[in-house]
Amino acid sequence: YCRNGIDMKTEFLKELKEKSKMTTKQISDISGIPESTISRILSGQTDNPTFDTVCALVKAMGGSLD
Repeated sequence: YCRNGIDMKTEFLKELKEKSKMTTKQISDISGIPESTISRILSGQTDNPTFDTVCALVKAMGGSLD
């Protein structure tokens, strides 16, 4: 998904959040990423979240980047 740009990252994270049935607050608590940042990423307002941020969110939701 990294090669395909922000839309793929955003969609991947949205789908993962839906599957995990976690709230933004729960993801924030586990990942250490502020809720406001997570909301901006999921709504597409953040143009290019860092790889570290994306990894932290994926791990917090129990996903994998494999």
